[in-house]
Amino acid sequence: MRILTLMMAAGLALAAGAAPAQDIGSLTGHWQATAQVGMTPVAFDLVVQPNGTYSETERSGTLMTIQSGEIRVAGAGLIAFVVEDWSPKTMPVYHPTGTVGGYYGQSPTTKPPGGVWRMQFNGPSSMTVQDTSYGGVVIFNRVP
Repeated sequence: MRILTLMMAAGLALAAGAAPAQDIGSLTGHWQATAQVGMTPVAFDLVVQPNGTYSETERSGTLMTIQSGEIRVAGAGLIAFVVEDWSPKTMPVYHPTGTVGGYYGQSPTTKPPGGVWRMQFNGPSSMTVQDTSYGGVVIFNRVP
């Protein structure tokens, strides 16, 4: 559960940022990145549509999360990803019973919080993003 939560937080914290925030159209396309979250490598796959909607997949080993929503201007040089949908919506949780045994059930996952990012284009096919709250930095490369 902790790795899944970290992946979702990392996806939000590292998925995007802001260069000229008024130029959200420059984000349109398919982007990929890899980052270390603690000791865990996480791969990001981000697709931004011309209308400002996005979908992002985060993978670490056999774990995967997906979120989608809308990109909005969040101030001078800043953008925010507003999460509208996410997956998984539930996760398995072990419920011990007595001193031996137990059972697995499903527990709901919370909606990822979204966040604000600062972005700098390194060229037409690369951007560096930094989470304004936690400082994490990731370099995304455009997929041809």
